[in-house]
Amino acid sequence: MYKAMIVDDEPAIRQGLSSMIDWGDCGFQIVDTAGSGREALEKFGEHRPELIIVDIRMPGMSGLEVIQSIREMSGEPFHFLILSGYADFDYARQAMGFGVDGYLLKPVDEEEMTTELKRVCRSIEVEKENGKWGGAPHLERGWIEALLFPVQQPADHAAEPGTSPDEGMRQAEQHGQHLVLPALDWPSYQIVLLDLRIPDWDRQARQSAAKQHLAQMCREQGRGIVFEAGIYTGLLLPATVRTEENAARMLASWRHELKPWATEIYVAAGDPVPKLTDIPASFEQALRLLEHTFLFGMDRVMLSSDLYKLEAITAEADEASNKKAAPVRYAEKLYYALDMASREAALRVLKEMKVRYPQTYRTESAIKAAFAQTFTLALNKYAAGQDQSRVVLEEHSSLITEVYAYSTLGELVDHSAEYILQWIGQTDLGGKEIIMKQMLDFIHSHYDENLRLELLADMFNYNSGYLGKLFKGHTGEAFNAYLDKVRIERARELLAQGIKVHQVADRVGYANADYFHSKFKKYAGMSPSFYRNQAQKNEEMDGS
Repeated sequence: MYKAMIVDDEPAIRQGLSSMIDWGDCGFQIVDTAGSGREALEKFGEHRPELIIVDIRMPGMSGLEVIQSIREMSGEPFHFLILSGYADFDYARQAMGFGVDGYLLKPVDEEEMTTELKRVCRSIEVEKENGKWGGAPHLERGWIEALLFPVQQPADHAAEPGTSPDEGMRQAEQHGQHLVLPALDWPSYQIVLLDLRIPDWDRQARQSAAKQHLAQMCREQGRGIVFEAGIYTGLLLPATVRTEENAARMLASWRHELKPWATEIYVAAGDPVPKLTDIPASFEQALRLLEHTFLFGMDRVMLSSDLYKLEAITAEADEASNKKAAPVRYAEKLYYALDMASREAALRVLKEMKVRYPQTYRTESAIKAAFAQTFTLALNKYAAGQDQSRVVLEEHSSLITEVYAYSTLGELVDHSAEYILQWIGQTDLGGKEIIMKQMLDFIHSHYDENLRLELLADMFNYNSGYLGKLFKGHTGEAFNAYLDKVRIERARELLAQGIKVHQVADRVGYANADYFHSKFKKYAGMSPSFYRNQAQKNEEMDGS
């Protein structure tokens, strides 16, 4: 199956030609279309199609200029079919001097177009068999791409489910996919896929240059074939990537060689296979690995053993876990860490999220959404306690939005940790005295919540028993006793305002009114209702 590209400044022509012709039956597949001469040259460098169907007159750069530019940039015998209107008939005939294969008048006749395509297809076959297309690497690359990416045939030509690779090749040849087995005498074969992260502003040129450099490396080493695999760059190699040590060396080498063009590279290798016709199995394995790049993001080529480990982890995950509760739970922990300005606590929360979220959410999009929700809840709660909550939200909103920009889970957690540590603005807690001050400040700010010594011990990464001793040594009172006193003092203020007893109990952190009653009586020497009445009488007497 050979590649073809349509170049025309009219979208209707591009769409019409793509849909009206049975390209597979003619031996071609449409790899791309272009709406201008400049765009055509860019996409030609990316796809290098054997056939270009080009409009002879286009704004800016004419079809003849496109043909001339392609002829100058490559010595291979690319083929061209010219599209022209009736008024350009003489101009189209002139184009034949540029070595084009033929011209078609608009509107294009389907039967005439089909005849021309089949004629060009036969010409390309003969040329490739005679070695006029750059030798074996190009021929082998076409075979790999045709085997891995067969063009969909009509329903009456579709391969039966469970078709073997050999049978699939036979059917492909019957329907125009002329697969020629290359003479590669390797003990085994392996597909390696490279995910080249390239800036969007220069993607096509850099990707093309990177592929050319990989092909040159293969030629110099006398092994390997570079091919296109959708958004990835593929390599067919003799089985070379087997161990983790070897995988690390290979990735380091590729990163060094492709550094001028790619900002980052992620690589996956399928298992070796004994026959060329089995390479689709190796390809599918490598593809599945790259789909999990977000979770791996490791400094070596990903291997099938990594995939087995991931599947084992997710299989053991607690299916009954409450997905909705997870962001709420971790948001609360992160909020406490921010409010206490605890560097260690924040890092521990992020570390827990890095472990737990992949087990709970499984996919990249779901994991990122969970991180974004956690950060949103924590930031909103933190901002609510600040004087200028809107300013706080605007200042730190990038923590949430940037979640979706990271390529791997490791990058997401590392950059989020860096951001939060800068936010906290600490590099060291500064000793036990600072810890005690932070604990006291936290208690006075959050006495109305369900505070427990265990929670604060977790935040400060202390054993709860040891932290309790430190606290008592600093304040002279046990944690719970100190918390009760803070709550009762606040309760006195609220009762003096005439607020009902059960409302005061709830406001100062006691869920049970009877329990509040006993605590208040213990510290104040009277019941809360008596204290409230006495406070009201005193206020009336002072007022009179």
